[in-house]
Amino acid sequence: SNNNNSNNDDENNELPQTYNQRLIDGKTSYEQIFMDGIITNEEGEGEGSLGEEGDNGNKTNQRSIVSMKSSAPDIITYNTLLNIAARAGEPEKAQEILQGMIQRGSSSSSEDGVRVKPDRWSFNTVLMAWSKSKRPEAKSRTEQILHQMQEMADNGDASVKPDRATLTTVLNAITTSARRNRMAPIQAERIVERMEANKESNMRPDVVTYASLLKCWIESGRPKAADRAEEIIESLHRRYEEEGHIECKPDTLVYNVAMNALAKSNARDSAERAEALLNRMQDHYYAGDSDLTPTTQSFSTVIQAWARSGHPKAAMKAEKLLQTMHELQESGGGNVAPNTISYSTCILAWRNSRQRNAGKRVDALLKKMEDYEEKGFMNLKPNAIAYTNAMEAWTSSGQPNSLERVEAILSHMITRSEGGDSDSAPTTTTFNVVMKAIKQSAHPMKHEKAEELFNRMKEMYKKGDRRVKPDIVTYNLFFSACSRSEGDSKTKMAAFSSTLNALIELQESDKLRPDKYTWPAVWKVCQNQLDVKKDLAWINRIFELTVRGGYVNELLFNNMRGFLPPQYLQKKLNTTKDVFEVTVHDLPPEWTCNVKVGRKRNRNYHKVDNKKR
Repeated sequence: SNNNNSNNDDENNELPQTYNQRLIDGKTSYEQIFMDGIITNEEGEGEGSLGEEGDNGNKTNQRSIVSMKSSAPDIITYNTLLNIAARAGEPEKAQEILQGMIQRGSSSSSEDGVRVKPDRWSFNTVLMAWSKSKRPEAKSRTEQILHQMQEMADNGDASVKPDRATLTTVLNAITTSARRNRMAPIQAERIVERMEANKESNMRPDVVTYASLLKCWIESGRPKAADRAEEIIESLHRRYEEEGHIECKPDTLVYNVAMNALAKSNARDSAERAEALLNRMQDHYYAGDSDLTPTTQSFSTVIQAWARSGHPKAAMKAEKLLQTMHELQESGGGNVAPNTISYSTCILAWRNSRQRNAGKRVDALLKKMEDYEEKGFMNLKPNAIAYTNAMEAWTSSGQPNSLERVEAILSHMITRSEGGDSDSAPTTTTFNVVMKAIKQSAHPMKHEKAEELFNRMKEMYKKGDRRVKPDIVTYNLFFSACSRSEGDSKTKMAAFSSTLNALIELQESDKLRPDKYTWPAVWKVCQNQLDVKKDLAWINRIFELTVRGGYVNELLFNNMRGFLPPQYLQKKLNTTKDVFEVTVHDLPPEWTCNVKVGRKRNRNYHKVDNKKR
């Protein structure tokens, strides 16, 4: 047992008061965990002995690191402690330990006479902790540590000189800031350029470095990312095949990252270019290059590229790739077994196609997934994403039976969920898609269908299903569905009443607030379902709720002017001025306090003939 946990005080008093024992006293929980894990028995055969490989490729010594009678911790002790802090997601703690090592290592003497200087592994571990933290300060912290390494190396400490792993880790940290810092990929490029110009082999970039550079471009969202993906692949082949840089040999990882850059690009030909890279990858593989073995991710990424492309034949291209995955799996051509993501992305391609046969195609794909599931292929089991994408495919197909099919899929999901399949349980997004299907359907009593669905959703949520909590999109779609109900005056008033009840419910909510789409949808209900003369009292109530909430933006004000009688608005604005000469900037501040009205500018508004209304 550990000396800290012994109940024999006399036995403890006989032990030497070592540095390790003093280190435990008064230190943080991470150090306590570390010391509890590695203090071993007198023979050095305790369970705490470490022999696992660290993140930076260094293998810890198989021997017992410290014992109860050891005189001091060594570099392995501290590096293991750094690794624990890094893995625990505590970069500040790791950096604190590192600074302690630097201070102790640089001191000519200490109270224990112990000097433990950090090495390159120590610094790289702390850099890794910051790069993985994804915190806003990660970039500046890694730059600070890199500068400290270089300064120590310049002063003669070659053991801490930055290497390829150091700079690649700094690239990863820069990537975490790429969404906020548009210059991030340019900064990353400069680091790689300096690495390429370095004459020392261990400082030149390798394939992992280039993959990190590509990820930085992807995270930045800059249009050039797709072009850089292809350029980097070409550069890697040239550096390896023509210049002999074996560290730059292209592999599956960098190809997958490059295809992902193309998949996320808005370039019109991005899908074709992504598939060209996949074909090139397969050519190398069939020529005997096992480092370029296609994977499930490779194919799924290209399927995603087609799904996002908007190409008229995108869905067919995606499904053809899916079929190729099955054929390659059966023939043993790489680790390309399709999975739920592959199928869900293919269904997404059909959803985005808006083709009239999209619903039938996704039904066939769902049936294949369920058939595979019955045969025991659980990696192909459909989930809520696959079912919800299938619903959207039916909705966008414009078929007369689209709503019927969407409702059938919802019922199927609920049945599977109640049977124990939580992965198939519908979500808020699922119900919103059904609401959208009701809105776009030919059903005349849309408000009744929408209210029935809304009540079912709220009932499930009240019973504890947090996955189906209504959000503001749910309310907006409900209002839009009510605005499209058709029928006599009684039906129209019922649609308006449903809208008003939901609106009051929304305003009483502590968690939800109307957004820029809410009030235009509500006013669309008024315009379609109310008579501006007979129902002016109801219209006035909606008007008061609208202006009291401060949500009158330019678009909504234009809609109101096109629907309400000019005299009504003049009275509300307490003016005799032509309401079409009034701009949103002239409105009372309380009407617009919760919206952005933009800069004041001159605009000529076209008057709408209200006599026809």
